[in-house]
Amino acid sequence: MQSPFAPIAREALLERLGLGHAGALTVLTPNRRLAAALARDFDDSRAAAGHAAWESADVLPWSSFVERLWDDVLHLPDSGELPVLLAPEEEDALWEAIVADSRQAKGLYSPASAARLCREAWQLAHAWRLRADGEDANEDARAFAEWSSRYERRTREGGFLDAARLPDAVARRLADPGLARPATLVLYAFDLLTPQMRELLAAAAATGIEVRACEPPRHAAIPVRVPLASPAEEVAAAARWARARLEAAASSGRLPRIGIVVPDLAQSRRVVERVFAATLHPGFNAPGGRTPPRAFDVSLGQSLADFALARDALLLLQLAGREIAFEDASRLLRSPFLAGGESEMAARSRLDARLRERAGTALSLDRLVGHLAAPGMPRAPILAERLGELARFRRSDLFAPRTPPQWARAFAEALRVAGFPGERPLDSAEFQVQGKWHEALAAFARLERVAGRMGFQDALGRLSRLVSDTLFQPESPEVPVQVMGVLESAGLDFDHLWVMGLDDGAWPLPARPHPFIPVRLQRAAGVPEADAASSFDLDRRITEGWLGAADEVVVSHPLARGEAQSPASPLVAAIAVAEGGVPGASDAFPSWRDAIHAAPALERLVDERGPALAGGAGAGGTAVFRDQAACPFRAFSAHRLGSDAPEVPQPGLTAADRGSLLHAVLAAAWERIGDKGALDDLDARELADILAPAADAALERMRRRRPDALAGRFAALERDRLVATSLAWLEFERGRGDFRVVATERKLAVTFGGVSANVKLDRMDSLAAGGCAIIDYKSGEARVGAWLGARPDEPQLPMYALGCGEDVAVVAFARVKPGDNAFRGLAREENLLPGTTLVSKDRSRLAAGYADWSALREGWRRELDALGRAFSAGDARLDPKNGAKTCEGCAERLVCRVAETGLREADEEATADE
Repeated sequence: MQSPFAPIAREALLERLGLGHAGALTVLTPNRRLAAALARDFDDSRAAAGHAAWESADVLPWSSFVERLWDDVLHLPDSGELPVLLAPEEEDALWEAIVADSRQAKGLYSPASAARLCREAWQLAHAWRLRADGEDANEDARAFAEWSSRYERRTREGGFLDAARLPDAVARRLADPGLARPATLVLYAFDLLTPQMRELLAAAAATGIEVRACEPPRHAAIPVRVPLASPAEEVAAAARWARARLEAAASSGRLPRIGIVVPDLAQSRRVVERVFAATLHPGFNAPGGRTPPRAFDVSLGQSLADFALARDALLLLQLAGREIAFEDASRLLRSPFLAGGESEMAARSRLDARLRERAGTALSLDRLVGHLAAPGMPRAPILAERLGELARFRRSDLFAPRTPPQWARAFAEALRVAGFPGERPLDSAEFQVQGKWHEALAAFARLERVAGRMGFQDALGRLSRLVSDTLFQPESPEVPVQVMGVLESAGLDFDHLWVMGLDDGAWPLPARPHPFIPVRLQRAAGVPEADAASSFDLDRRITEGWLGAADEVVVSHPLARGEAQSPASPLVAAIAVAEGGVPGASDAFPSWRDAIHAAPALERLVDERGPALAGGAGAGGTAVFRDQAACPFRAFSAHRLGSDAPEVPQPGLTAADRGSLLHAVLAAAWERIGDKGALDDLDARELADILAPAADAALERMRRRRPDALAGRFAALERDRLVATSLAWLEFERGRGDFRVVATERKLAVTFGGVSANVKLDRMDSLAAGGCAIIDYKSGEARVGAWLGARPDEPQLPMYALGCGEDVAVVAFARVKPGDNAFRGLAREENLLPGTTLVSKDRSRLAAGYADWSALREGWRRELDALGRAFSAGDARLDPKNGAKTCEGCAERLVCRVAETGLREADEEATADE
């Protein structure tokens, strides 16, 4: 852009800044980053000239300069009554109140979001002198016109001034006597001036201030273009290129200035940080290692709510209100920012694991305190004491409506009661986050000027939005590699610059007119990005700035985004492609993992066996044999190492819970009924009278174990289901021949291959034809094949049949499923139990190895003894029975290395071939 102001060379500008206050010179920049960079360049020039000390340069971003002038106006002796300048959060609160009280509020998904758009539109309208005339105004524009009229009246009546009108207020007072004014203003690297800015500068010139312009240095670079396969490859190539430039400059003793521009940095920040950290600092996340000073910095600030300390503070306040999601409560339990977070770390981890077995998907503070005191729960006394105090404070101090300052004090006290921010010293970044949190709480307290008394949820919601909207980046030492977005790169110069993401679909940016102001007005005023033409023109100027911002300039673009092809942007398509690739971008720097594997001291060790069990000690339940059959490593990890994946709380009852309840009801019913004759004598009403109290007792036991799973009417619905399902099953059993139930829920100790286990039987019947039937209730899949073949999937019933000492004639699943009740199993003789068959007549492939009932029992004993001997001997081979299918849902995946064997990939390829 051709500036209307007299130019001044950059060297002359730095020289004049060296005069200090005597020079009466103020430099204005479009943003804070550029102001800091120019001030740093000035300091470097002073040091290079041999000066030991000098006055700081007066370099400010535009907004800070306007605020400073207003502050000077406020201190004039004859300033009179001046309006109060609102902070951004106060503006948002005022807009939000106006929107919420309007007739359009009911149709809005989020009044708070609409309020933020109102503030943006208000600023845009004043900066570009947009005056709506009603022509072509859509519904949004008409709503904004109505809201802005109310906002203007509220600010006038309250004596308020906002940032949008602050430059106009300053312009009116520039000529006031006694106001400190610079002799010269220099606009540095301004590509665009709004009408409001021009008017303020004209007012400054009218008071005798000289206004000049200075352009950043231009480098005579020959830019090159690098097409890469994907956005991910772009990031990786830029990181390798930056490392190559750093290593090349290491011998010179001067750190180069390297810029990396990422247009979509807000969306890709996490990926960019991870890739640059892994490339520039291999081993940065190695266990036990010290975090080295980083060679790169990501300029774009993050939401304060994304930082752990601030996020946990908000979660703690949310817990003090209504219930929160279990995962959030779990995070708080393990947070280092609560009292005792370090000293009780292990105990709280155990507590979290147990809570996952008892709690529901949401927790309130009172329920959490109750869980902490429940019998059998791991003890964390500091946590229990502090949360108990917080619960008492909640009941006494967090319900009545209050003003924002009162709520700010209450929130701070609630955090103090919980021991926030913990017992360990905060590191530098955490200390800065804590300071920013205190600033946010103070900003919330200032809402008293525009907001009245409010309840807890409203107050916490406003504080949460304020914290989420606050951008923050901890201060860090100056580093050579700067990763930045488009706006942050304006006016900066580097030794080396890489700009990525310049494909046709992403650059130039699409038009983004503000929805609350008619596009016709924005286009006529020349608002950037109001339409495609203005967006293209703005991004063309930005691109030209990049191409002259360094001695080496590289632009890159992905050849594809997902499945879509993506050619180069027309703004860079004419730049020649780098022949042979950009030096350094293709260098394969070793990762930390590669460096470890390349170490010469590497040795291989096949470790498939652990220590044998001493004396064949008991190892638990049938899960030992089931897991050994599925995969020896699974059994060793779960039952020898004690590895156990934490559960994920589910809403209501799980399938296992429902099965347990059904088992309990049927067991209690048969304790009352006893045999087939008694069953036949009872009608449906009498059976229901037996089943109902059995269901109540089962639900009460479940409620003691999982109190959150049976809230509200859910218990009544589950009771009805249990009674109806059990009644239908008993009616089905009327069709059997005579039998007597001789055992329910009986436990039995059995030993196979030297390993003892406790087996629990659902039910055993004595049959009129002779022998016993062992029955296991199933509400889901019931596969007889799970008992057969090598390494049986479900060894429980075979273990009981062999170890009970009874004449077992039938082993069967009882599939209790409404509308599809049935027995499935194997029998010694025909017609002992409906739905069962002889093993010799089973047509499955697995049954082919058994000639008769005796052979089946011998096969069971052989397999169970083999599993017991293998487990007892410490067998820990990685040998999933059915390949990747066995690994699905395995709880030992955190410690298992099956993926490194290639087993999963081979299994997937075989499945694909089929």
